[in-house]
Amino acid sequence: MDPFNSLQAAIDAATTSPFAVTFGMRARLLILIAANSAFDEDIIIPPARHVQLLGLGPWVLGNAQGVNFSSTIPRNVIIQTSGDAEEFYNQQGDAFRARPVTVIGTFDNGTSVSTHTNYTDGAIVSGNITFQNVAIVDPSTTIEFQLLNVNVVGNIIQAGHTGQLNTYIYSSRLSGDVTHTALRLQRLVDSRTDGVMNIAVYSNISNSYINGNVTVGGASADVRPTGIFSSQFSDITWTGPLVLDTASNYYFVTSTSTLIGGPKTLLYNTT
Repeated sequence: MDPFNSLQAAIDAATTSPFAVTFGMRARLLILIAANSAFDEDIIIPPARHVQLLGLGPWVLGNAQGVNFSSTIPRNVIIQTSGDAEEFYNQQGDAFRARPVTVIGTFDNGTSVSTHTNYTDGAIVSGNITFQNVAIVDPSTTIEFQLLNVNVVGNIIQAGHTGQLNTYIYSSRLSGDVTHTALRLQRLVDSRTDGVMNIAVYSNISNSYINGNVTVGGASADVRPTGIFSSQFSDITWTGPLVLDTASNYYFVTSTSTLIGGPKTLLYNTT
C-alpha cells in the first residue's frame, strides 16, 4: 500500500517482498498506477515473477513532454527470463508451480486502436518492450505476456529468450515492429499493428487492423489458427498460413494484400 514516485522502485519492492521471494510465480503482484502518472525511467521486471502494472487511468512510461504525450527520451521495458530462476520454485512441488506473467495496461478497457483515445484512457510505453534471457544455461522457458489498452510506440524485441511467449493483446496499438520468433499470438482483439510482425503462430485475431507485413510459422498442435474475424488490412504481405472469415477476406483482397508461403482458408464461405 506504500506510494512510490518511481515505478521501478515499486517493482523492486513487490518482486523482492517476502511474499514474492517465498512463492515466486505463484505470488500475484499487482502494482496500481495513479491516473495521469508519467515515469521518466526505464524499468526492468526480474524473472520468475508474476507482475501486473495496471493504471487506474491513463499513464505514460516516459516524460510525456512532447506533442501528443510523446516522450523526449523513449523509455523501455525489459522483461527478464530465466529457466534457472523458475526451476528454483518448480522443484519445490505443485504449490509453487506457475508460469511467469507480465501484464501492462489499465483497468479500463477503453480502446487504443486510435492514438487519440489512448491519450485519454490508456497506457503509453514510449520505447521498446524487450524479452531478455538472463539464464546461464538454458534460454528456453515459457512465459505469459498481456497488453491491455496500451500504445507501444517502440518495438517488441527478442533478446536471447527462445522459449514460448504466449501473448494476449486487447484494445492496444503496436506502433513499432514485433520480432520474436517464438511469440504465440493467442489473442489480438480490438487492436492495431503498424509495424512488421515476425512471430511463431497465431490463434485468434478479432476486430483488428493489420497495417504492417506479417510472417508466421506453421500451426502448432496447441495453438491452431482459429482465424481472423471482422478485421481489416492495409496493403500488406502475409507470409504463412492464413485463416480468415469472409468479411476479413474482403478487406484482404480489396486492399491488394499478398499471401505467400502458405495456404488460405476461408471460414463460413458458402460460395
